[in-house]
Amino acid sequence: MKNKKRINIIDEIRGLLMILIVVFHLFYSLDVIFEVKAFRGVYASMLSWQPILPAMFILISGISFQLSRSNVKRGLKLLAVACLMTAVLAVFMPGSIIWFGIIHFLAVMNIVFGLLQKYVNKIPAIAGIAVCAFLFILTYNVQLGFIGIKGIWSYTLPEVMYSTDLTAPLGFYTENFHSSDYTPILPWMFMFIIGTILGRYTKYIPEILVKLHIKPLAFIGRHCLIIYLLHQPVIVGILYLIFNMNS
Repeated sequence: MKNKKRINIIDEIRGLLMILIVVFHLFYSLDVIFEVKAFRGVYASMLSWQPILPAMFILISGISFQLSRSNVKRGLKLLAVACLMTAVLAVFMPGSIIWFGIIHFLAVMNIVFGLLQKYVNKIPAIAGIAVCAFLFILTYNVQLGFIGIKGIWSYTLPEVMYSTDLTAPLGFYTENFHSSDYTPILPWMFMFIIGTILGRYTKYIPEILVKLHIKPLAFIGRHCLIIYLLHQPVIVGILYLIFNMNS
């Protein structure tokens, strides 16, 4: 049976992550798009901790998966939104097009694991988390052409796996592939599965975490999809106006 209580700490964490994503894209725009000297190098310095954001966001999404009554339907809606976003960017902002971003990824995860949910829920918790964590680490560098941990053990994958962009959703693509937001199935699928396993135990969350603490963060967390869709165009639009007011 689904937990009907809204767990506000999840919304609040998601809201905080969304704020950090907006800040990250603000400095990306200042540094990379508008090349503002005062912020030169800031975006590059943020890249070291940036992977934490999608990891946490996907983990939270996996937990939320267990709280939803209709994951397949939710996934189909997300997929429609993701495809529409790609089409709009292709027409109006081709340089910033997103072919398989985090919304595409979450759409696929919700559809696939929604169809397989009864089997996913049978995965032993401790063993499942351990195996998925291992596979996440093992496949984290598939985009760089190898599996394993550099300096410890690695295996170079065959070049033929990177001969087409049709496999980009999986994490394999050619040198010409570009997506301004890219969240491939490998390795992130394993982080999502870890979230679904943890999500089984939300009924044990202490009441103090279920209660609302920071209303603005919870609000942002509940509306992060629309914020995600709009924040980058809004940032670019505002910065464009600022830097062209006196031109």
